[in-house]
Amino acid sequence: KRKVMWMNIYKPIIGELTEENDIHASIELYKENGTIIENRIITKLEEIDLNAEDIEFEKCIFRDCKIKGTFERAVFHDVIFENCDFSNSLFMEGSFIRVAFKNSKFVGCDFSESRIYHMSAEESIFKYANFSNTSLEEIIFNECDLANSSFSECKIKHIYFEKSKLIQTQFFRTKLKGIDVSTCEIHGIVTSIEDIKGIIVNSFQAIELSKLMEIVIK
Repeated sequence: KRKVMWMNIYKPIIGELTEENDIHASIELYKENGTIIENRIITKLEEIDLNAEDIEFEKCIFRDCKIKGTFERAVFHDVIFENCDFSNSLFMEGSFIRVAFKNSKFVGCDFSESRIYHMSAEESIFKYANFSNTSLEEIIFNECDLANSSFSECKIKHIYFEKSKLIQTQFFRTKLKGIDVSTCEIHGIVTSIEDIKGIIVNSFQAIELSKLMEIVIK
């Protein structure tokens, strides 16, 4: 049943692509006249201080890239990140629509106050990532590491966690009713009694969560 529900998460629509190894010229062109960066496959790009604020990427693939940069208010529409490392990059107030993350690292990234719709993340690392005040709808994290990440004050709808690490992950003021984490590791999860009402867990996780209610089980 759950896999059937995941099918409602739309995949990125990608057409014919032009290869590009340096996107600086395209970024400057967007800043000058608003030309969207689209239909590109960006491969093996390495940057340590990329400024891509307010840039729009559409129908693009980032593959084997290692980028640390600022993507505040950037738009990613029909975009795939594959075998990439964007750790410690800034994506605040961004828009992500039909986006896929595959075997990629986004350690310490800031996605706060973003809008994320129809996103799939597989075998990717989001440790210490910040999703606070973000709107998340039609999302799947499959075999991802979300340890120490934050989902505080999020608006969530149809979000799925499958075989993922939610160790010491924060869910403050984020309602988890109906969210199934039964296949995940949730040791040390940081939340409140009010927020976990209706969460779906397995019997061992129920014992873990009982600590929040100061219940002593003999």
